[in-house]
Amino acid sequence: MKKKIVSALLCATLLSGLLTGCGNVGAEQQGSGETGSSDQSAEKTSEVSEDSQSSATEETPAVPEDFDPRTAGLSDIFPLEEPITLTYLIRQNDAMAATMDTYADVEFLKRLEELTNVHIEWNHNCSEEAFATMISSKQYPDLINYPLMGVAGGPSALIEDGVILDLTEMIPQYAPNYWAWMKNNPDMDLANRLDDGTIFSLGCQLGNWETLKFEKTYISGPQIRKDWLDKLGLEMPTTIDELYEVLVAFKENDCNGNGDPDDEIPYVIAGGDKRLGETMYTLAQCFGTGNSFIMDGDTVVYGPLTDYYKDFVTFMNKLYTEGLINSDFPINEDAFNLILQDQGGFTIDAMNSGVIAAHDLLKQTDDSYNYVSMAWPTGPDGQQVGMGRSGGGGRMTAISTQCEYPEIALAWLDYAYSYAGSLNATFGIEGESYDMVDGYPTIREEVKTTNDAWNVEENLCRWMVGSINYPCIRDIRFYEQMNLVEDYQKEIQANWGPQKEEYGTGMPGVVLTAEENDEFSDIMADVKTYVSECTLKFIRNEMSLDEWDSFTDNIEKMNIGKALEIQQAAVDRFNSRQ
Repeated sequence: MKKKIVSALLCATLLSGLLTGCGNVGAEQQGSGETGSSDQSAEKTSEVSEDSQSSATEETPAVPEDFDPRTAGLSDIFPLEEPITLTYLIRQNDAMAATMDTYADVEFLKRLEELTNVHIEWNHNCSEEAFATMISSKQYPDLINYPLMGVAGGPSALIEDGVILDLTEMIPQYAPNYWAWMKNNPDMDLANRLDDGTIFSLGCQLGNWETLKFEKTYISGPQIRKDWLDKLGLEMPTTIDELYEVLVAFKENDCNGNGDPDDEIPYVIAGGDKRLGETMYTLAQCFGTGNSFIMDGDTVVYGPLTDYYKDFVTFMNKLYTEGLINSDFPINEDAFNLILQDQGGFTIDAMNSGVIAAHDLLKQTDDSYNYVSMAWPTGPDGQQVGMGRSGGGGRMTAISTQCEYPEIALAWLDYAYSYAGSLNATFGIEGESYDMVDGYPTIREEVKTTNDAWNVEENLCRWMVGSINYPCIRDIRFYEQMNLVEDYQKEIQANWGPQKEEYGTGMPGVVLTAEENDEFSDIMADVKTYVSECTLKFIRNEMSLDEWDSFTDNIEKMNIGKALEIQQAAVDRFNSRQ
């Protein structure tokens, strides 16, 4: 019977459902996520005989030019006559882990199983060790959601080694909703392919259903105690020099008014590799550089070898020497608590867990407290933060070669790129977690607020995947309700977006070949460790800045030139994608 189901999907039923039947979905059906065609689908599937398997290899029609995911929904092939089970490896975020065992408890995914008759066995063990063990065992789940660009050799190696499928030919036929979005956003389409044009996965995109265009949100940036500025009669700093003057003022005055003139930490930096990257190294972009590879026009350069990087390190050394940053910054991963404890004045951190959370918590302590975002300051030579370039990456879902039903799996994934599926994925269940109010999906108050059992994010995760990196079109209207409500929240996006559109130091989403990756990894393992250690030593006066030339000479001797050559070749291939 399973073979009958697959045969049906590979021939008339799947394509009929994807390319014609889904156009019959009305507005009410879209809101509920129902297609109204389940009986017909069951009849179609049950009529398929073993003889129809021969048609599976026949050429299938292309997606019509006028196909519109706004009027599409779940394929008519669902629900399947008999249930099937797919296995899915995907990370479970902290909020979900706090409230449920697996994604099976999310109301949207419960509804999706009812609609499709596809059961998912979830595996949330996504550690690097677990992934490596899975690859070496040659036992793969049907669906793999993982940062595949970071795997040795990248997705190309995974395809060549028979781990994941090349989806290029399958996508237009079995994922027309996803395909339509990509055709309407060609830059992102190219960025999410490999250098040879291969499509290997589906990812999460923030989308606007009115325009069928992807949207940008900036999720990390500078944040500051505006009430401290007001108390001192200071304006919001707009340059690095002005930021320095503000930090000095924060230190020299009892800004929190507790009578202790020495407990203020002007600039809070959190430790650990990840947190240092967020709270300190991002500031290097204001100097026109970074602590890794960056772009100078079309040329790849290594940030720590630039004079700009020395300017950045010199600035940070100045802050450290004058006591303007927390002295334990290399190791204190929880330094953000200094902001919450009314001691920190400025940092660079996330939107939700940073400025929004701290703003609300500080307001609960004292309504006069005002913690807000600020624009990225310009550097000494007028540089502006480069927000990076479009590119593939992050956690995307691929289909493994051991998946018995790849077409079903792809059609199942594709639902979340239709309007109906996007509503369910982003907002949950109509009439339960959200209501359509004048055509606008409005999250219910009891769902988007904290209660005795869960915080806001935990509450949301019970219903939807709108706040996590799940493969779908994440409706921009989710952010309008959750992150862009109050004036200070609306200012975040204006402040953290690029202040100069022509400026950008970010690398595109390049892909290294397996051979390049091996050589590059060998070089950079030592280089990154050396640069990180020396940078901290320079800042903390454990190395003199007079030793800078020796520092850069040593990097050159570590074969950084070859690493640059590899990155440049990858960028050239990226720029040549068609």
